[in-house]
Amino acid sequence: MKKGLLAGTALAAIGLALTQQPVQAATLDDVMARLDALERNNAKLAKENAQLRDRVNNISSRSAAPPAAASTPKGNPVQHAGVAPSPTPAPAPEHAVVSIGGAPLYSKAPGGNAFVDNTTVTLYGHVDLSGDVFNAGVFDQGTKFGVASNLTFFGVHARHDLTPYGFAGWAAVAQFESLVEVAAVPTERAALGTRDSFIGMATPWGTIKAGKSDTPYKKATSKFDPFSATLGDYNSIMGNTGGDLRAEFDWRAAHALWYESPVWNGFQTTLMISPGQNTAKDNSDFALGDFNCPATSARGSGSGFPLTSAPEGCTDGSYGNLYSASLTYNQGPFTAVAAYELHEGTNRTGDEAVTPLSNGGVLIVPPGAVGIANEWAAKVGAGYRIDDGIGKLQLYGIYEVMRRENTVADFNERSRDGYFLSATQSVGAWDVSASWAHANASPGSPGTSVFNNYTVTPAPGSADFALNSVDSSADQYAAGVKYHFSPFATWYLVGSYLRNGPGAHYCLGVSGHGYGICGRDANNNVVAGNKASAVTTGMTFDF
Repeated sequence: MKKGLLAGTALAAIGLALTQQPVQAATLDDVMARLDALERNNAKLAKENAQLRDRVNNISSRSAAPPAAASTPKGNPVQHAGVAPSPTPAPAPEHAVVSIGGAPLYSKAPGGNAFVDNTTVTLYGHVDLSGDVFNAGVFDQGTKFGVASNLTFFGVHARHDLTPYGFAGWAAVAQFESLVEVAAVPTERAALGTRDSFIGMATPWGTIKAGKSDTPYKKATSKFDPFSATLGDYNSIMGNTGGDLRAEFDWRAAHALWYESPVWNGFQTTLMISPGQNTAKDNSDFALGDFNCPATSARGSGSGFPLTSAPEGCTDGSYGNLYSASLTYNQGPFTAVAAYELHEGTNRTGDEAVTPLSNGGVLIVPPGAVGIANEWAAKVGAGYRIDDGIGKLQLYGIYEVMRRENTVADFNERSRDGYFLSATQSVGAWDVSASWAHANASPGSPGTSVFNNYTVTPAPGSADFALNSVDSSADQYAAGVKYHFSPFATWYLVGSYLRNGPGAHYCLGVSGHGYGICGRDANNNVVAGNKASAVTTGMTFDF
């Protein structure tokens, strides 16, 4: 039957060939030889298809298994990422070459390419989009509505196991992670490698990495904030020395080298250094290899954008070397942290100016009054989880000290203490959370403000009073709920309120949300003492 079918097919092929121009000679043996080769190829393809089908069925059976008990919904409405640390990708089976979320798409057995074998490549991401209603509490702003992409990111993580090559417990690791502007128009802020990206070596004694990463100081308490990347984010106050949109001690350090220890009886330490690599002695130039003022984000406050050099100098917080360290302890329901960070030679000479006031007075900040000086921060924190009969109650607290050295007190807005408390009650698939952050008043300030009662917006650069003449303390309150559709998809609703003292100008949504809500009028004049409020609702999806 089979030979008859092949012969019939051959005759048909010959007939078809004889009708074509130009006529080409072909014997029956030629055609049969070609068909035999085609049959052999089809048999090989069928075998490969059967192997692939078995592999897919094996993956499907693993995917259908119930989730492990450890994969419980987290208590944070939004995972920290410009603020939150990068997640650790789920491990994939050994020899997986490409995987998503730890499940292999293709697996290569050992014995072939020495690099590809024993290498796991994991694709991962986090999507967070929200709709916000907010009021900055400024005379010419009113209530507004916005849509924000909040620390949405995509990453590729690779791990190459070196055990088969004689280095037991060693692995080469690398990662590329980038911000993704889901709602906003993309700029270089979302370029490849904008978030935690590195190469490194993992060993039984810890991991050494080089590249860019959230500092140990930032990571130490990132999970303490149940409203990370929302308009209730704790970085409105925590880690934020002077208010406005930049949380100097909630940072991702570029051109850095760091060490992550193993966990020893619940303890883990992380140490980082980021060299300033600045050609200017006062750190007023771009760092070598960068096109941004040091200590600023792309297009952010003080960044110098869009210049390709810094002819006027980086004088709004640019610093030299950064040193950061943390010690964490996690055991059962108890968590404790201690962290420290130092910014050497922080240049704030841009604060030194003569500013006329509308009442005829003048605020004079003389040369050297602020100048170039070290800035540092230290914090301790603790958390405890209680099984209270209706679910789990997670409590956190932080005490933070931030200081700027060798600065005249009347103009020092960078030295103050701060406090943070949060609580999250989990009930089934729901989390109910609340938080409070407080900033003590600073000794002084080099800044000015306009009054918050204008009917016509004053001209740019206007100033009515000096901020060092009034109280600069502030409080932020937030409350919200989060619903877990699964461990990977959530919906959240958060309300926040920020009370600035008459000399304070902190903002909502700093260092994580798609935009910040600040005390600024339409001409960008500072409007201190504003009372900002917001309600934000959104969805997150992790893969």
